[in-house]
Amino acid sequence: MLPLPLKSEYLEYKKDTDAVAAWLASTAKRCGFPANQLKSGSWDASDASSLSTKSSKSGRKKGKARKAASAAVQATKKAFEGVSKYIVAISDYPKLAKHIADNADPTITVPDNFTTTINRVISIRSSFGERLAEHGAGPDLKDDLKHRHFVEILKKVREALLPRMSSKAFTSTKVKAAKSDEISNRFAGLAVEEPSQAFLDAPEAQRPSQPTEDKTIYEAETLDELEDALFAYTIMMNDLARIRATIRWIWENYQKGLFDIAAAAVATDTALALARGITDEVEPNVKTHALATWGVQERFFIACCLRKGYDFDTIFDDDSPGDLNYDTYELADECFINAHRCLSSFVDMLHLLPSGKLPLLREGLYGQYDATQNRDNLSGYQKFKEDQVLLMEFLSELTVVTRLIPSYPVEDEFMRGVREMDKTRKIPFSLVFAAQTFLDIHHLLRADVSQGSKFMQNEIKHLSQTLKDHLDYHKKSQLRIKNWPKVMDDMLRLVFKQGQEIVADPVYQCKAHYYRGNMVPIPPSMKPNQILDNSPVLAGLNLLSYRGDVYSIGFDAANTWGSIQYTTHLYSAFQNEKLVDPHFWPDLEMAQALLPDSSFFPGGIAPTTRKKYLETFVLQMGAAGIPRGIKKGLPVSSIFVEKYLKRTEVPWTPENIHDIVSRSGFEAKGELGKGNLLMWQIDEKDQKDIEKKRTLEAKGKKREEYLRPDELIQAAVMALHAEVTEMSFPWLTLHKSCWEMMKLVKEKNHQRLSQIFGSGYLNDKSQMPFVIGYIFMTTCGECPGHLRTMDLMEQAADAVKGYVTRGSGDLCLKLFAEMGHPVQFVNEDELLENSV
Repeated sequence: MLPLPLKSEYLEYKKDTDAVAAWLASTAKRCGFPANQLKSGSWDASDASSLSTKSSKSGRKKGKARKAASAAVQATKKAFEGVSKYIVAISDYPKLAKHIADNADPTITVPDNFTTTINRVISIRSSFGERLAEHGAGPDLKDDLKHRHFVEILKKVREALLPRMSSKAFTSTKVKAAKSDEISNRFAGLAVEEPSQAFLDAPEAQRPSQPTEDKTIYEAETLDELEDALFAYTIMMNDLARIRATIRWIWENYQKGLFDIAAAAVATDTALALARGITDEVEPNVKTHALATWGVQERFFIACCLRKGYDFDTIFDDDSPGDLNYDTYELADECFINAHRCLSSFVDMLHLLPSGKLPLLREGLYGQYDATQNRDNLSGYQKFKEDQVLLMEFLSELTVVTRLIPSYPVEDEFMRGVREMDKTRKIPFSLVFAAQTFLDIHHLLRADVSQGSKFMQNEIKHLSQTLKDHLDYHKKSQLRIKNWPKVMDDMLRLVFKQGQEIVADPVYQCKAHYYRGNMVPIPPSMKPNQILDNSPVLAGLNLLSYRGDVYSIGFDAANTWGSIQYTTHLYSAFQNEKLVDPHFWPDLEMAQALLPDSSFFPGGIAPTTRKKYLETFVLQMGAAGIPRGIKKGLPVSSIFVEKYLKRTEVPWTPENIHDIVSRSGFEAKGELGKGNLLMWQIDEKDQKDIEKKRTLEAKGKKREEYLRPDELIQAAVMALHAEVTEMSFPWLTLHKSCWEMMKLVKEKNHQRLSQIFGSGYLNDKSQMPFVIGYIFMTTCGECPGHLRTMDLMEQAADAVKGYVTRGSGDLCLKLFAEMGHPVQFVNEDELLENSV
């Protein structure tokens, strides 16, 4: 299931400006432009990379800020190790352009895609600047903008290069200089809006390339003027608005029961990680301005208020708590002002806190939150108070984790940001966005917000019980095998203990210990699992992590003992011989539906002749010395499990998220909005073709297009949800059922097996699957005396019928339903017909 190609507006604009700078610098350099005329005085990248500090009012080096911008950038830098980076000074642009235009050897022809690109940048920046002046955000804003010269410089460059342009480009530039591309409409105003369809539907922009022999990476200098900061900030806000809307879409569908809590949580946290990639790219550019990020955010908010018709003097109210006119609450919410103010208050609290003290809040310090209220009926001030209570109390919980519980099972983007804020006393904008997302989920779910925590606790309790039952069963039966050392049982006990600790809530235990140590009574309102009740994201991530552990243990047990796959061989033979009714054993039918046929049968085809029963079974047992086990699936979920279990720092980018989602073994049929969406399992052969195509694409030319995060996250949540059934299914319970069934088959045929194969036909209990092989040998005459009989298979079928009819054939499905995953078998053709 592949998402549609999508774009990030900021990165599109940045690629345009860098392409203009790269073509000018690389072409002028090829034409012999003298280095002493450059602002840096050198073509050396190390000299040019520091030039931005000369115009930075903050004093922070732009080069260092860029290097620290994001993990994704670091990964890219590593890929281009040994390649230098040159920051092209904007003041050098006209000189470079004139040199190119005047150069006669070689004579340069300006490529049309350069003309299109520079026209696009001029159009975007011109329309933005004009609208920014129109919505001046304060008496000093026009003074701040008097140095707006980037557009004028670009126009000078274009004018200088006109003689070198093609006649078509020359005419287009003269006639349509301000209308080069419809995406300019996206930046015509200061507001958080949806993008124009023209921008979304536009093909990948064509940009000029530099000479292949020039290996330098050229980047455009970023200025510290307010317009530049607001421009970058505005584009970032539009990207974040789409991600925010997508996250709301996830939880709206979760509330309807359409998405699993873990799938919704992982997709949300991945969306926040993608948002962090965008903010990390933009924030260094915003920080160079003297106002810094908070000041630019405030100016953006003021401009949005003015655009909506508010007078400057009415935006802030000296008589209101916090000096904000709460009639502007909705605009402040769109601009993340409310979340940022709460975070600032919390940082102030951390500053004042004595060393060694935790920021545990007194009950009711910020008021009481009533989730049963209709939020639509609340005033702006009342809505802000809700935000304040929710955020301040949850930030306190997160700080307990980041300071005192390094072994907490998972870390989401919100917790990660709080850890950084507590360490640096600075608020990264990615944390502001994560905090706003936390509030959005609460405002949407209201009193239902804790349902995710309850679902998680219930499923973990049941999965933990399957671990305990497994240990008890093997201990009671004295089942041991050399391929399952005692260290594996120790691992089971550790995972079982972790499940108990999650449900018992280590945060509650830590706070209780802190209160007792400080001789302070535990507040009566403090209950276990408040952190998970308040964060469906953390609840879902904890569940994903635990599911991943138990899933792996279940498959390891089944493959070590051979229980599920060998029983499937016998059950398949029963069905082929019409000894049992179709779908007679629901639990085993479910396992076959979830896993590819190749997990059970070499070649992926169930045998249909008595001779093939034995041949296929022998191959599965490992005729070449290596038994074939059932194959683990979860191509999407497993990668996220690895991330959260091992806390690997994955630099999520649209590209690698796309790569992960494209591995999904499901495709969508129907539409979620119409209520007929089906996640249809892709045929194993087709899946191999998809994997082959994906591998070839990965080996091919490096993709330069960016994927817009919103559709990407929608694809991710559906891929994750489609894998929930396989991941949560109680495989250990099925392992036990299959082993019990083999015992019954052995007991039913013991006398006859002893007569044919001798009393020592089994050396120990771990060889129980051999019984199935002996039965197949008798069906095709491969046994001593070449006896050919169906008696043993028929008796085996009788044993299975007795086992299933006693109520043991759907133990897994009953347990699965108790975990919150009811399963219904339906006709495939009818299901497809209803989805159309």
